Amino acid sequence: MTSFYYRARNRAGQEVIGKMDGPDEPFVQAALFEKGLFPVLIETGPIKLSLPKHKKSTINSKELASFTKQFEVMFHVGMPMDKILATLAKQAQNPAFQAILNDIQKDIAGGMRLSEAFAKHPGHFNKLYVSMIEMGQTAGVLDKTLREMSLILRKEHDIHSKIKSALLYPKIVLFTLLVVTWAMLVFVFPPFKTFYANQGAQLPLPTRIVMGASDLFVQYWYLPVLIALAVYLGWRQLKTYPLIQNWLSRMEFRIPVFGHLNLLSSNARFGHLVSALYRVGLPLPQTLAVVANTISNSCYSSEVLALKTNLEHGQSLSKGMEKTKYFSPMVKETCAVGEQTGKLDTTLDATANFYDGEVDEILENLSTLIEPFMLFMLFGAVLLLALAVYLPIWNMSKVVLH
Repeated sequence: MTSFYYRARNRAGQEVIGKMDGPDEPFVQAALFEKGLFPVLIETGPIKLSLPKHKKSTINSKELASFTKQFEVMFHVGMPMDKILATLAKQAQNPAFQAILNDIQKDIAGGMRLSEAFAKHPGHFNKLYVSMIEMGQTAGVLDKTLREMSLILRKEHDIHSKIKSALLYPKIVLFTLLVVTWAMLVFVFPPFKTFYANQGAQLPLPTRIVMGASDLFVQYWYLPVLIALAVYLGWRQLKTYPLIQNWLSRMEFRIPVFGHLNLLSSNARFGHLVSALYRVGLPLPQTLAVVANTISNSCYSSEVLALKTNLEHGQSLSKGMEKTKYFSPMVKETCAVGEQTGKLDTTLDATANFYDGEVDEILENLSTLIEPFMLFMLFGAVLLLALAVYLPIWNMSKVVLH
């Protein structure tokens, strides 16, 4: 056993320096992956260097996909690495991204490996990205891995853009409903309250509910603000607990319409990522470790890690999937066929492309699918407001007629 000293980053981007015993460097790297650490440097001597810190910036998926594609094209035509990074840094419109690329260029000029230079910025280049660059360098197919990565990033950006577009109309309707309801509670209902109070009669329940809400927004306007702030902060804190995270992850696959969409997207993402990493030569257990740390849903990620453990104990990938809950039957069957034919990457990629088509079809019809829920919500709000106004008038008219 050899003592290895490592420098790594955790999920929060913080530097971690430590020591681990192991037979070789790949063993230490895999062990760090399992602990949620991404190694920047592993060597047999003590590490005392510190990494420069950058403020977290907003580098969106479109910028990253465009950068990766340009990187791949420039590398394919034979441009030197420092020239590539200098050119991409100059044309980057995001100042934070420009500063990161300049740092990477300096590290490369100082003799650092490309994957290590990218790994110094885990808030912008995740484990999947760094692992593919490392494998591309090792196997001499960096242009191929960059092409794979740009396709994955482009697909994810397209899906996120389609989801935003599909949800734009429901958001506008919901915002309009909230504004109209607020305006009625603040400006319309207070005069009705004075009128009803002069009658001295018992008001119906819907009217009392709306009048109470009107008082809350007019006389105690700060209470809804404080309540909303408390709920927001409390929810942010609750989401940090593993039990709540697991519950939310399960709910992501159960909610109407979006549950099926999330499940299809997760299976498609699994297929694309495993296919891309396996194709560039990363061992399957290590591939699953990287994919598990890339998928945001904790339940799905746990099942991927369970597959990795089963593989390390000699079980096949398709056999380990038999008792899983979130892998689709099609993914299970194609994995079995891929293992038998030796074309696991091809079969998984074909399945992922099929699910991409299913996701696109759902997104195109998303507004239609959620329209019943929107109508139910609108009808309920309008009905409550109408009953609050007209029930007292109707009761008073009956008294007058009798």
